[in-house]
Amino acid sequence: MSTVLLLHGPHAGNVYPLLPLVAELTRRGHRVTQATTAEFAPLADRAGAAPLQYESAVMNLDPAEVFAADDDGATPHMLYLEENLQVLRAVEAACDGSPPDVVVYEDFPFIAGQLLAARWNRPAVRISVGFATNHAYSYYADMVADSGIPGPLTLQRFRTALADLLAARGVGASPEGFWYRVEDLNLVFIPRAFQFAGGTFDERFVFVGPALTESGGDGWAPPGDRPVVLVSLGTSFNDHPELFRDCARAFAGSRWHVVMTVGSRVDPAELGPLPPNVEAHGWLSHAAVLEHAQLCVTHGGMGTVMQALHFGRPMVVIPHHAFECVPMARRVDELGLGRHLEAQPLDGAALRAAVDELAGDAGTLARVREMQRCVRTAGGAVRAADEVLARAGGASPRANGDHRRRTPAKRPRPVSQGSS
Repeated sequence: MSTVLLLHGPHAGNVYPLLPLVAELTRRGHRVTQATTAEFAPLADRAGAAPLQYESAVMNLDPAEVFAADDDGATPHMLYLEENLQVLRAVEAACDGSPPDVVVYEDFPFIAGQLLAARWNRPAVRISVGFATNHAYSYYADMVADSGIPGPLTLQRFRTALADLLAARGVGASPEGFWYRVEDLNLVFIPRAFQFAGGTFDERFVFVGPALTESGGDGWAPPGDRPVVLVSLGTSFNDHPELFRDCARAFAGSRWHVVMTVGSRVDPAELGPLPPNVEAHGWLSHAAVLEHAQLCVTHGGMGTVMQALHFGRPMVVIPHHAFECVPMARRVDELGLGRHLEAQPLDGAALRAAVDELAGDAGTLARVREMQRCVRTAGGAVRAADEVLARAGGASPRANGDHRRRTPAKRPRPVSQGSS
């Protein structure tokens, strides 16, 4: 039996993609300790992990205010560093006496993950639920460029804080060397075909695709015969009640049945009376809806995009925050998997027009079905668990001549993989 420490960020998009991996590891009899917040501890427990709770430095903050802070631009990055420190302190207090066999960390707490693996001299696995980064493409640089926020290593306040942390921990690397480091094993929760410059990633990157189930399960069923469209704008930056109201008005009396999930920052009651063919929920299983839907409208979060592709649903993507969603929307558009609409300005009528157009596009549906095949054959949670356990045992199943695509062994030059 192996012991696995799993670290992830504090948002739903960091947590939900990893739960099937946790369930697969624990199903095989391995012990998983999952560092998480109180909000997600019950989910970790249900997946079979032992929750290790920490106090988040960012969960109770308004993201719009953080990114609009009137200072040198370092505030979001300093909060990101503090979040990593919160994880680091909680895990050290709980696990120093009995370190795990392997440290598995999602992109968000990569500082804590690297420091813990070094502290205990344990192998590590990095998980990217979004795009991976190498010499040919940098997801982080893409997000920073689109957002207009300075990169952390260009800011002296952040560089100094990170350098002081590394020195205090006895890490000899420079801030750049630490930030740009690539693990020997990186699990990427998208198929290679969806990755920017996918053919350039070497054998250290294993594209396992999203860990999803074949069925949406119970919890929602269409109320009639109308075609269904799911509308969701995410959980962190979706304070847009006016868009949901416009959407409800635009689809009123149409042939569509519209299911809107509005998240925690919009109260469904704020939307007022809804037409009979429109329903709004604070939260609802997207898989349960997508199993019956014809189309999906999304902000471009990786979780929803991958779920839509898993069920073979074309997308209208409306990115309203650049730090994750603009590259995602661009990739959907490049691959012909849907439509990309600008968030500002946007009204419900424009959205309905895009949905109606997309619904009749046979070429898009064919491309989505091919990507659906890539998603469903990438390996998911089973393949990810195989890789994690091989790393814990010091071996790699990729050495045994399996189906994984190999790329040239030339190691790419380091490129920032930070995820603040």
